[in-house]
Amino acid sequence: MALLLGINVWISVVLLPAVFVGAMHGFRFGVVMLPLAVLAWGLVRGGEAVLLGVFPATILFPVAMTPAMGSSHVYGPLRFMLVVVGVVAYLFGVSFFATFHEPPAPRSVRTLTSAQTGRPPRWRRRERVYWMLVGLSVVTPGILLSWVLFEPSIQSYLEQMYPGRLALMTTMLAVGAIVLYLGIYHYLFLGVLRPHRTGDRDIVVMLARASSDAKVGKPRTRFYLGVLVALAAMFALTLARHL
Repeated sequence: MALLLGINVWISVVLLPAVFVGAMHGFRFGVVMLPLAVLAWGLVRGGEAVLLGVFPATILFPVAMTPAMGSSHVYGPLRFMLVVVGVVAYLFGVSFFATFHEPPAPRSVRTLTSAQTGRPPRWRRRERVYWMLVGLSVVTPGILLSWVLFEPSIQSYLEQMYPGRLALMTTMLAVGAIVLYLGIYHYLFLGVLRPHRTGDRDIVVMLARASSDAKVGKPRTRFYLGVLVALAAMFALTLARHL
């Protein structure tokens, strides 16, 4: 599944635009094929960091070498929406299959009393907030990129300010929109979810205090080092007296 979704992203974002603008000659052909090699490497090694980090980053290399691949005349509104759907499907698919692991079978099963009462209202409210954040995390980059790529006023302004470099400046603005979204995602979306991802606050504080108390009561490395130095000094003093 990850292979098919990754190939779809590579074809729609790299291969078809490269063929359309004629960026398949010389060393540019190797740059176009680089994301496909990284995808294969990530699938063989099974690395989540490669599939979710390195592969999407290498997709930008061909666009950086040939900015015309990211211009608005390559991506129409309909094709842009299809590309967005393909990229989102790849990210969600790889995230699910890379992090989902079947737990081992339990030795015994017992029905909890709380499981029969249904979810409390506060957990239902939290679930609605989670789904809202997921939807915003998908819609926000699409809105930013569509505004940069297809807004007529922005395109006309760039054409007036940078004649002959419209494709380059449009691609730079698109990359800037992606960077802006990553910052928003890290500090806003993940910032809201971080307390919930790390567990209940009271339990986390209690475990942190217990861990800190255990570290205070446990001898540290410097203690053992001091004991070794003292024993070595005593051994040296004994040799000095009897030799």
